[in-house]
Amino acid sequence: MTATDCVCRPVDAALWLARAFVQGRRLAVSAPGADDHAHHVAVEFVHPVVAGARALPATAGPRDETDAYLVIGEPDRGADLFIAGDLTDSTIIRTYHVLWELVQVALDHPGIAGGEGSAGGDTTGFLYPFLDAAEADEAGLRASLDASARAKRSESAALEAATLRANRDVLASVAEAAASTREDHRRILTMGNGGSATDAARLARRLRGVGLRAQSLSADYAVVTALANDLGAEKLFVRQLEAFGRGGDVLVGCSTSGSSPNLLAAFDRAAQMGLMTVGLSGYGGRTYRREPSVDHGLAVDSQSVHRIQEAQAALIDELCDRIRS
Repeated sequence: MTATDCVCRPVDAALWLARAFVQGRRLAVSAPGADDHAHHVAVEFVHPVVAGARALPATAGPRDETDAYLVIGEPDRGADLFIAGDLTDSTIIRTYHVLWELVQVALDHPGIAGGEGSAGGDTTGFLYPFLDAAEADEAGLRASLDASARAKRSESAALEAATLRANRDVLASVAEAAASTREDHRRILTMGNGGSATDAARLARRLRGVGLRAQSLSADYAVVTALANDLGAEKLFVRQLEAFGRGGDVLVGCSTSGSSPNLLAAFDRAAQMGLMTVGLSGYGGRTYRREPSVDHGLAVDSQSVHRIQEAQAALIDELCDRIRS
């Protein structure tokens, strides 16, 4: 079997994956050299941010012979689906977001995807409100999903361009501050929860790629689970900041809402310790703008979690490009 390209054939990929889930298969995701993408896909399917969406089995890491297999990068011989690894991060993220959205819709059409469907009927009106639950017209479903996927890609690209324009001056300031950490081996610390934890990990990876010392405070599962269990989630980043941070470092918090209590607590502690702070958020950045402990806010003016994360990926790309140059 030739792996299906999720960029060029998103509807084929989504219908195939929906049928694999119906058959009881798990999705295994590999992203060589960019594990943050694999973990982002896994959390997207297991713990979707959209209320009412299904939890679906997906994992970042080793696979077995029964798994459906998605590769982000050059597909190996066992891949069922792939997303090319030489695309921009925002394009890669947009592709697996759309894949998730299409799979959720396909599963509400059991006559096409297979299985018994959901007891509650069509739960995906929030994604594709014009689709009904008709089960026989696969060609019609494919055409509608294809049109919707195209529209979402267009919306995302437009938001990305607008976000880069709106944040141009802040990006310049943050890039200058980040680049200056090279001077005396200071460090850039990143943090985030859930899908934003993968954004934090990707930012740290990209910063290391341009020669900076960067560390994600979301990345060590032993440290994260120990602190969450013993001290509570709100202390998760504060405690690590006290261990790893020092005056002159930079702390970057990734969030779609900008209102996560553990990020806000860490920003307050960072300000006390003399770190420069940067917040990435959606919803126009309204929360971070009210926080005196956030020195620089990079904001995306959108209400959609998926579109926010895609535009934030573009901000990360641009930030690292500015540092490199």
